[in-house]
Amino acid sequence: MVWDPRGSRYSLISHVLSECSARPRRLEGLIAVRQVERSRWCHLAVVSLGASPFPSDVGLQVVQALKHKGFGVICYEDGAQSWPLGTRCHVLLAGSRWLLDSATAEFAQDLRQTVAHLLRAENARRDEEDSMKGLMRKLGVVGESQAMLAVFQTIVRASPLSDLPVLITGETGTGKEVMARAIHQLDPKRRNGPFVALNCGAISPGLAESELFGHRRGAFTGADRDRKGLIRSAENGVLFLDEIGELDHALQAKLLRVLQEKRVLGVGEDQEVPISTRVVAATNRDLDELVRLRKFRADLFHRLNVLSVHLPPLRERVADVGPLIEHFVAKYRFLRPSGAFAVAPDFVDALMQVELPGNARQLENLVREALVQKEDETALNLRDLPRDIWQQLSARWERPSIPSDPADVGTDIQVSALEPLRHDLPASMLNVLNLNGWNLSRSLQHCERLLLEAALHKAQGNQSQTAHLLGITPRSVYNKIHKHQLPH
Repeated sequence: MVWDPRGSRYSLISHVLSECSARPRRLEGLIAVRQVERSRWCHLAVVSLGASPFPSDVGLQVVQALKHKGFGVICYEDGAQSWPLGTRCHVLLAGSRWLLDSATAEFAQDLRQTVAHLLRAENARRDEEDSMKGLMRKLGVVGESQAMLAVFQTIVRASPLSDLPVLITGETGTGKEVMARAIHQLDPKRRNGPFVALNCGAISPGLAESELFGHRRGAFTGADRDRKGLIRSAENGVLFLDEIGELDHALQAKLLRVLQEKRVLGVGEDQEVPISTRVVAATNRDLDELVRLRKFRADLFHRLNVLSVHLPPLRERVADVGPLIEHFVAKYRFLRPSGAFAVAPDFVDALMQVELPGNARQLENLVREALVQKEDETALNLRDLPRDIWQQLSARWERPSIPSDPADVGTDIQVSALEPLRHDLPASMLNVLNLNGWNLSRSLQHCERLLLEAALHKAQGNQSQTAHLLGITPRSVYNKIHKHQLPH
């Protein structure tokens, strides 16, 4: 992709890209920027900035939009190397990986080398991605979005560290237990041992101690036999503690000792027993906030949080909706033994556009219900979704008409049309909306990323200071950095 509204260097850039076996395509205006999507064969952008750009300028807005879509961005402009450091930092903060001076004699060679480097890196990344996707399918992890690939890469790195606990965070229904089972299977020391799961929110405090740590016969009324408990049942394997934020405060202290000493003491027993069990904990709550409110032990939180994985909600990885639907249709094929298993595009499109607070679990229920209720042998389609989904879709208001793009009538950008409006919405906000197709969710995510980058820059990369500036917890800053794939 080439953004060069003045056309001053397009011929040279096109020639260099062709020499690198790349096919250049010119972006004709902001609408084209909004519509272009990154793909396996389209992942590099070369952007002209204009003289000494400021954060609200069109060139940097284009860089931000393309970076947000996953493009590797190379920026250029005449005299760029003589710009003040602050101006060059604007370019880097917007998302460019390189800034080249197009007025130098070496520009063509520099661009050729940079493009070749990016293409080699992309080929290596693509090979690794294909390998990751194959491993994900093998372990039953469904997803094709960059967000899920990044999560799985973290899982792959964390799994071999067999003696360290893992904390998995994410909204309800995002697949935390699936990831815990993947950790178990990828752990060379634990994969042949048991996987034992406990929902800490579904067991009463009175029974939880015995369930976790075990008891001796006669230790309390009803204890008519010895019980070793779930921790010892997971010996040489993995103990998965779901909803760890719901664990009784007194039991948190005992669990902390188990993690620290690698020993367990059952109810009514006199001696601790050594164990070799890996603990993987999960929660849909903000443990940082619970620690601040003294509802969760800080020392236990820090002990569990040695390795952390955050699962983004489905609304932040809509590219996974289609593959998940196909997975659930195959999973429940037994519900319609004589039926076809095709899925119509409008069925997928509808579920990509509605709110799914229950994430993948809610999506699974919708697919299962559609299969059960279906009365014919046609592909699953919009008609097979429940009434409340129709109501959500029909209630969505129409988007406002997108302002005409000055570039539609030529290659010159009328910058004055995008300058801040003194008595109306600032042009920078109009640019954000334009670049995100007037989609509120994507625009808000775009703004969140920019604000986070600005705060990190002001705090010189210090996450605790960034959290203080933004009025959120350091854990939230950490999660948002990973969500937006920012350097840290």
